[in-house]
Amino acid sequence: MLQRGLCFAVAVIASLALVAPASGSTYRVRWGDTLTWIAAANGTSVAALASVNGLDPAGILVEGTVLRMPVAGGGAASGGGSYVVQPGDTLSGIAARYGTSVSALVRANGIWRANFIVAGGTLSIPGGVVASVSAPGAVAAAWSAEAALDSWAAHYGVDARLVRALAWMESGYQPGVVSHAGAEGVMQVIPSTWSYVETVLLGEAVPRTADGNVRIGVAYLAHLLRAFGGDERLALAAYYQGERSVRTVGVLPNSKHYVAAILALKSRV
Repeated sequence: MLQRGLCFAVAVIASLALVAPASGSTYRVRWGDTLTWIAAANGTSVAALASVNGLDPAGILVEGTVLRMPVAGGGAASGGGSYVVQPGDTLSGIAARYGTSVSALVRANGIWRANFIVAGGTLSIPGGVVASVSAPGAVAAAWSAEAALDSWAAHYGVDARLVRALAWMESGYQPGVVSHAGAEGVMQVIPSTWSYVETVLLGEAVPRTADGNVRIGVAYLAHLLRAFGGDERLALAAYYQGERSVRTVGVLPNSKHYVAAILALKSRV
């Protein structure tokens, strides 16, 4: 059974126009980018980045959009001290900006749900570290979540749009996300599901990498689609609440909202 621990906001920036390059540094949005990641990579905050570009911090960015950076250059802040959470921030993004880890932030702040932080709250940043954020191009060259999603979707014969929408709902394409339930990565896979997919569905070990995480999640979704006769609603509900649960008690109310959000995203990603 797969328990996901994080659902990102799914509001779409429908009327976002391309911003012409202006004074200061700019960044052209690529598929799967989030404001949190871009802000972290450029040493600024989600709120500042959203404000200077007139964006909704919770929205989905449009590929090709040119963003103006409120702070020139890409250096990130040094570790230590405190940080006031901005709308749209995630622990993974804050950790990247300050050169620390999600687990260190969780320990330092006694956070009981690793993926739940409140805008306006103050986080203690573990000291003694200096952020080292690679340039966006370097990260993309190393590994691309969207490319991996499309590749494994084709491999397992699953609609790539459905896979992308599910991954966006689960993690916003962020490989470093870890939920309070232990779900990890782009597809928010828990250890027992990883083991099940390896031993029962694939019959082979899968590397514990970001790409491996995508493969496990897509392979599991393909299994659920087969198990429920291609019914996307039931398969997605099973991804959220567990296959046995769907068969025994049906689709739960929370699952219905989850499924509806993913199917709405399917035509937009």
